[in-house]
This record gives sequence, structure tokens and C-alpha cells, in this order.
Amino acid sequence: MILQSLDRIVQAECPGAHVALTLANVTDTARALERNHLCGPIAGLVLADFVGGAALLGTLLEAPGQTVVLRARLPGGALGGALLECAYGYAIRGYTFRKVLPDLDDSEAPDETLFDRAIGRSAHCSLVRSWPGGRHEESVFDVAFPDRLTVTDIVEQCFCESLGRTALVQLAAASKVGYVECAHALLCEFSPEASDATYDRVGGRFDDGSVQDLLDSGADLGALAAHLGLGAPTILRTSPVRFACGCDAQKVLRMLRALPLAERQAMAAEGKAVDIFCHMCGKCYTLTPQQLRGLL
Repeated sequence: MILQSLDRIVQAECPGAHVALTLANVTDTARALERNHLCGPIAGLVLADFVGGAALLGTLLEAPGQTVVLRARLPGGALGGALLECAYGYAIRGYTFRKVLPDLDDSEAPDETLFDRAIGRSAHCSLVRSWPGGRHEESVFDVAFPDRLTVTDIVEQCFCESLGRTALVQLAAASKVGYVECAHALLCEFSPEASDATYDRVGGRFDDGSVQDLLDSGADLGALAAHLGLGAPTILRTSPVRFACGCDAQKVLRMLRALPLAERQAMAAEGKAVDIFCHMCGKCYTLTPQQLRGLL
């Protein structure tokens, strides 16, 4: 259990360059989901990247009750896909469609080859923004790369294609002994007043891998802004990021009570405890034989 999470998202602007920066540390949140879902090392790292993307998308939310959900189907990848949700206040939950990939988790092939096989070369994605009262907006888009597709590409397309923003995204997650060691995300948004020269310079730093290296090293927004040549950033707000899910034992019982009577009778007749897992957060709820009989 994480007693005190260090996960944070920091939003800033660089007025002279007309650029907004958002930096997220989601290490503890990614670790919690990896552990709850019993992910293998490949799924754990891909999930960590998606968690960083979900935190960046959480900047779209302005009031309690709002959520944003990113769903990515990966038809050519061994993982199958992923679904991440961020609620107002940066409460994140989600999962990859497959959690363990024996052929990849135990392989000694280069990391790029393993992630290529896990994700594939294309993704069919949807971005859903919801408001209290049932109102929601959904956009659907496809991403395809002939050489290699990454979660960074998917999240960047969310901002550029679905939201119509001029933005660059970099996600960075690393593992140690098969478990997530760190997970960070950076969003760089350009206002209409930003010059082409600024965009080209910043884009070059994203493309050459130096931004990812800085994220892996835990660089702060000041160091990143200096590296990108944007001048000193003005911090606008800092918010905690956390793993959170609305599931609980009472909701599990209500779900089981909705099952046909014959199914409930069969479960109770076995006289054994039953484990129920939340598909969104991976938490396990164990129902005793006495509880199962109570469902009748």
C-alpha cells in the first residue's frame, strides 16, 4: 500500500515563447495498477505509459463529476489494447486487455522489438469526455505507423487530432527487476502566437530522444523548459495525481444479486469462497460461503 504518494502534475506557461508545459509524475499510480492487475513486465510498462497519458488528458477536466476515457484497441499487438480513465482531480484507473505475455515477458530480445510486438503498428482509439447528468462527447481516430507505434504517438494524436491542438507529447516509463521504477509524462502545447522556429526547435528535441532522457532522469519543468529553449516557466498550478476506483464490496454484492437465481444457487452450493476482481483497478473482493448464501 502506498502511504504517501509523490505523484504530481504541474502546469506552467512560458509567456515569451507562447508555450504551455504540463509535467506529470505518475510513478506510484502506475505501480499500484501494475500490482493490482498482476501485470507482467511488458504490460506493466505499457500501462505506465498509458497512465501518464491519462494524467495529461486529465487537464481537460474543469469540474467535479467530469471524466475522460481513452480506449485504444491494438489489433496487431499481443496486449490487445488498453482502457484508461481519469476523473476530475486526477483520479486514475484502467487496465490493459492482457496482463501477462509469456512469450514476451521472458524474452531477451531488445526492448524496442518486445514493445513492437506488444503494441503492434496500428491502433483504433476513442476519446470520451463525460459530464454530470449523462452528457458526453466521443471522438474516434486511427493511428498507424509503418515502423513502430508507441503510446506516446497515441496520446499525441488525442491532442492533435481529437482536440485540434498543436501539441507534442513524450511519455517515459522504466522498469527495474521487472517492475515499474518511474513513469513521467510531458505535454507541450503551442498557442497560435508561437513561431514556426519555436515549434521546429522544440520538436527536434522531442525527436532526438533528449526529452525522454530528461524525463527518465526526473528533471523538473525548469530544466525541461531550459533544454527546449523556452525561457523560465511560470508555474500556474500543482495538483496531486492518484490511483482511485469507485468499486467497493457493496457494489460487488449488488452486482451478484442481479445474477439469475440459478447462478447464485450454484455458487452457494459449492460451499467455497469466491474471488471477484474489478476489471478497472484489479482489486480482489473475496466473498465467504456465508455471504454467498446470503445472496439467496
